[in-house]
Amino acid sequence: MSTAAPQEAVTPTLGRTLRRARFWIVAAILVAVIAIGGAVVRSATGAGGTFAPDNPGPAGAMALRSVLQQQGVQVDVTSTVADSAATPGTLLVDDTTATISAASWTRLLAGRTRVVILGPDRGALDATLPAVQAAGAPDGSIVPASCALPLARRAGSMSLTGVQLSLRSASSTACFSTASGAAQLVTGTRDGVQVLLLADRTAFTNEHIAAAGNAAVALGALGADQHLVWFQQSPLDVAANGGGRTLQDLTPAWVTPLVVLLLLAGVAAALWQGRRLGPLVIEALPVVVRSRETVEGRARLYNRNRSRLHAADALRIGAIRRMAPNLGLARTASVDEVVAAAARLTGRPRDQVTGVLLTAEPGGDADLVRISDDLTGLEAAVRAAAVPGAADPESRIPDRRRPDDRRPS
Repeated sequence: MSTAAPQEAVTPTLGRTLRRARFWIVAAILVAVIAIGGAVVRSATGAGGTFAPDNPGPAGAMALRSVLQQQGVQVDVTSTVADSAATPGTLLVDDTTATISAASWTRLLAGRTRVVILGPDRGALDATLPAVQAAGAPDGSIVPASCALPLARRAGSMSLTGVQLSLRSASSTACFSTASGAAQLVTGTRDGVQVLLLADRTAFTNEHIAAAGNAAVALGALGADQHLVWFQQSPLDVAANGGGRTLQDLTPAWVTPLVVLLLLAGVAAALWQGRRLGPLVIEALPVVVRSRETVEGRARLYNRNRSRLHAADALRIGAIRRMAPNLGLARTASVDEVVAAAARLTGRPRDQVTGVLLTAEPGGDADLVRISDDLTGLEAAVRAAAVPGAADPESRIPDRRRPDDRRPS
């Protein structure tokens, strides 16, 4: 059994530690950059959200709230259904995220006289004006009032810049309609509650509220009472009131059978193509491999692939490593240093030593044998010159002639 030589413990340097940890360092830098970028974006858009009344960004509604307050309207911002239902006045519901349940709509409309809904989804339409339908993106840039509603006639027109939603109704009053009938404002009555539906809140953001008659429409819809309840439902209130759509609601009916079918197909493929492993084989460790076996195995690989140059390089590397100590050089000395020292010590021409140790390339098996003999002779000459009493260099070169070619001297 062979015993491995003990190795000296080396303390990792700072550079090596940094190289090992460079992945985590880069990951930490990316996380920090993303966090800082997110903080900058949040600070630019305001802490209250996209269409929040305290957001001064282009998509915010701070300008609308300021104008309402200048007109003497008290604006109370709420985030829960309970607070909104308990606060009197005109109720503004931002339903763009579609998270309000049917039960919550019942509570919000109870005891109310006027409700304004921004971006109503199907649930909001069913709770207020069921005959109204979504009509998609409108065409055009500016649309006239096209109805007799006083607030629409005062505004005169609306800008459709950035607007992607519209409404369509045959029974309710529709204003600011395009030629195809896509309206931006629909009004009607449900159980004594006056309902105003504004199709897209984009027209009332800080970026677009000053265009055409957008500001007049917002003031006419939200400034009718002296008290406005601005309701944007928080995620916690959505969970508490069971609002929003779950993953199961959004998943088509065919997805579940398809997933089950794929799982069954995977199991069938595993049983079909799987291979049962036999019992574990217990082998005594460590396994000792003789050095001669590894040398012969590598030689066979070189011979099979006709890699004569690789074989010659392997012989040269071994010879250089063995000659370096006899030449007074470290094992890490370069080939040029070994060539110069060997030529100086043996008295041979430097070009000859360079050819043996570096440049000579074997063109066939005979050339490879010749290079091997030259390396053996050079190594023996170095040892004879460096170590007094060493064997004659010529005796270290094996005689590879056939028996019938040998002649007595």
